[in-house]
Amino acid sequence: MSKGTSEKQKKNQLVSSGDISLFCSQVVLILKSAIPLQEGIGAIGENIETDSGKKLIRRIAEELGQNRSFQDALSETGAFPDYMVNMVGIGEKAGRLDSVMDSLSHYYAQEDQLRHRVHGAVVYPLILVLMMAAVISIMVMKALPVFHDVFLEMGGEISAASMAMIGAGTTIGWAALVIVLILAVLLAAVLLLNRTEAGSQGLLRFAARFGPTRRLSEKVASARFASLMSMTLASGYDTDEALKMIPSVIPSETVSRKIQQTRRNVEAGNSFAKALDAAQMFPGIYSSMIRLGAEAGRLDAVMKRLAEIYTDDAENSINRAVAIIEPVMVALLSVVIGAILLAVMLPLMGVLSSIG
Repeated sequence: MSKGTSEKQKKNQLVSSGDISLFCSQVVLILKSAIPLQEGIGAIGENIETDSGKKLIRRIAEELGQNRSFQDALSETGAFPDYMVNMVGIGEKAGRLDSVMDSLSHYYAQEDQLRHRVHGAVVYPLILVLMMAAVISIMVMKALPVFHDVFLEMGGEISAASMAMIGAGTTIGWAALVIVLILAVLLAAVLLLNRTEAGSQGLLRFAARFGPTRRLSEKVASARFASLMSMTLASGYDTDEALKMIPSVIPSETVSRKIQQTRRNVEAGNSFAKALDAAQMFPGIYSSMIRLGAEAGRLDAVMKRLAEIYTDDAENSINRAVAIIEPVMVALLSVVIGAILLAVMLPLMGVLSSIG
């Protein structure tokens, strides 16, 4: 990754994973149709509705018109991820640009799918949290003040313990409301960050360091590693060269360290399967799959299958987490409202019993 490319990306918003996947698939069609790349890229721009998209495609076509490589044209825009730009360069040098672009299309389609799964996993809890905030607000701001005023009018008929209980109910209500609102703000922030490519990658890096989501992040990182290995191996590169490229685009530090350990094991003379097993990258059954795939010359296909397995596992983990959220939220809401009602009803029952 060059310094110039990084500076350009800071000034330009990265293209989303979904748009990159679509762009790569269109380039594959251009290359397979034997249409000159500059002409085909120009045709893509004619079907884009947004001005920013048209401008980006026009910029790429202009760079190609100056006899620059496709890699340099993409790099000059500063709108594409470094890994994609580097892979395009590899495809051009190896004469397999169509194969690389096809692999990139599938890879970024998976990245876009993951982002949508995160979006769906956040929207539902956010709606529940907002509903909780609405219910607690009504209880604290409308119902409790009415009961409090009624008890104050009774004066000496209410004991100090009963008034203290009412005060505790009010405190619990306000504390719960503050916590719920903070949670709503955090979920809304995650939702907004996930809308951009840079924000989505930042969330993945944060999830890799946050205890409750670290394991899920490692599954996502393992899926990404397997997918990237499959793509680079299918592009004609050996395992050592692939292992040099991948760590920079893995958000999990744990998985990144395992990749670096695998590379050191390979450099020490171990086979790729043994190196992965020693680094404990995948469970034993998957290590056996990798070993058999390497012996059969189908290592890229095995890594692609592992990527699918880990992606499905990560999605199932997200689905299970979302399924747990609803009963947990309902239980918390019931506890908070129950505490508030008890703080009101117990003193009221005491007053009624004394009158009776």
